[in-house]
Amino acid sequence: MSSESPVAGAAESPPASARFTRLVLAIVAVLAVLVVGLGAANALRGPRVFDTVAGLGDATRLAGTTIEFRLNQPVADLDASAVRVDPATDATVSVDDRTVRVAFAAPLRPSQDYVVEVAGVRAVGGGPESALRHEFRTADEVLHVLQRRADGDDTVVRVATGGGEPEVVLAAPRIESFAHAGDVIAAIELLDDGANALRIAAAGQEGPPASLALPQSGDVRNLQASTTRPLLGFVQDGAGGFATLHVLDVADGVAATPQPVLGLDGSPMSVDDYAFVPGTSSLVVRDRDGAMFLVDAAGVRPSTPLGSHTELRGILPGTSTVVVADPDRGATIDLATGETSTLELPPADLPDGAYPGRVTSLDLAGAHLLNVLIFDGSDGGQASLVARADADGTSVVFAPAEGSAVLDHCLAPGGTLVAVETGAVGAPNDGYEDEPWVADTITTLVEVDTGRIVLSLAGGRSDWCG
Repeated sequence: MSSESPVAGAAESPPASARFTRLVLAIVAVLAVLVVGLGAANALRGPRVFDTVAGLGDATRLAGTTIEFRLNQPVADLDASAVRVDPATDATVSVDDRTVRVAFAAPLRPSQDYVVEVAGVRAVGGGPESALRHEFRTADEVLHVLQRRADGDDTVVRVATGGGEPEVVLAAPRIESFAHAGDVIAAIELLDDGANALRIAAAGQEGPPASLALPQSGDVRNLQASTTRPLLGFVQDGAGGFATLHVLDVADGVAATPQPVLGLDGSPMSVDDYAFVPGTSSLVVRDRDGAMFLVDAAGVRPSTPLGSHTELRGILPGTSTVVVADPDRGATIDLATGETSTLELPPADLPDGAYPGRVTSLDLAGAHLLNVLIFDGSDGGQASLVARADADGTSVVFAPAEGSAVLDHCLAPGGTLVAVETGAVGAPNDGYEDEPWVADTITTLVEVDTGRIVLSLAGGRSDWCG
């Protein structure tokens, strides 16, 4: 039996294991080339952004809003000059491994387009620079005003800074004041017998607002709302001049139950004034003896004493810094640290015959707005305006038309806008006994820094006046 011999010159097929090894080596070589190529490409163009996170929910009402650029590799630290914001806005930049974070030092303007750029971004190991960029538009601010009418229900209307027609969100007979938190509107209504009642409704609901069941008898006043939380507050007068502060959490709508604010001894305190702290569920409360406290609206944390002060003047826009006044000075209290500092107000440069009125603080440097009434001794005439005073001098923010006078000004929650209420000189009031008001009031919304008029509408007592 003979066997066949291989054909001369024919190549033998390599074993399967050898072919597999060659394939693996070829793939590894290709991957190595790709890795080197990608590494070279990355080295040539620097760090890249794979995600941008912008927390803009309360950007127009709180300082500290951030833009986060999340990158594909760790990056080196950056100095303050690396960040640029258009329009010009104070901001800081920080690096945390693969994240570059831009934080704004103050609340942003509403209805505004912004561009944020960060230059000189390098990988930790060096290499070329990258430039980061993000564009965004802030939300409209919403202004609510009260329109009192002699021929029908009083109404609360709202309008957005970005434009559009005013919209009625609540109607009721003889509204003294109102406040809104979240999607809820509350109003104090003057009754025929001279007493008052608290009404509450979902904004824009059909039909009249419901009466809120109150925990005791007595008139309701000083209705306020948090600018960043669904919280309402009101003071109710009781026997012997005792004034109880109640808070409503309206996160679930109008079915809220008023809860009294308690003192250190666990019983309701008699309250002189209060203010909600932006960005928190806390209030600053001044009792009838002048003692001040930081109070948790939910009653979970114990109250913190803040000393005794003659007047609670409010909270600096977008911050948790309280402004107080005493006979010898004005001061601020940083609620984060408890530190009290003197607040020096730069003197306003006003003409002869000028009398300053209400003051509203804008920042820790002492910048402030003030109502000014000016008398002309030569002819007995008078004029009024809203001025701004700071370290750079004094400027006019708003002056009404001839024949009109400034009645009040109310700063927006973020401090970038001011609602100025004006009325005709010599106009009669509307006859509301507890809170009389000049008939036919006009509210004009003005940019604090530029004096630019954003809008005007009939009504006053805006929700920013709390």
